[in-house]
Amino acid sequence: MKLKKGKMKKVIKTILKIVILILLLLLIGTIVHASSLEETTLVTGTRNLVNAVISWMTGISITICGGYFIYYVYCLKTNDEGERRRNIQNIKTTLISMVLITCGIALIDVILGFYK
Repeated sequence: MKLKKGKMKKVIKTILKIVILILLLLLIGTIVHASSLEETTLVTGTRNLVNAVISWMTGISITICGGYFIYYVYCLKTNDEGERRRNIQNIKTTLISMVLITCGIALIDVILGFYK
């Protein structure tokens, strides 16, 4: 498969733009890292605060969502058809909530990774 001369120039220009952008981002990252070698009290305090929030959210979310999940599964066995559909929906909502909480915790952890 051969590319025409005009298309080849466009591909090369696009590749060069991407390479220049990556090099620029790496240069900015190096400059920022070099300028922030000393760690301030604000950074240390923020890191400690976020670590505490992550551990608190993990414990609370697992306990609450796990409790609701067990309760709805238990109720699923003893209910009639109308309540059964509602409990299945509640189980789905509980599982989605747990996934969203886990994603939130991971996002906070990623943001905290920029302080390290």
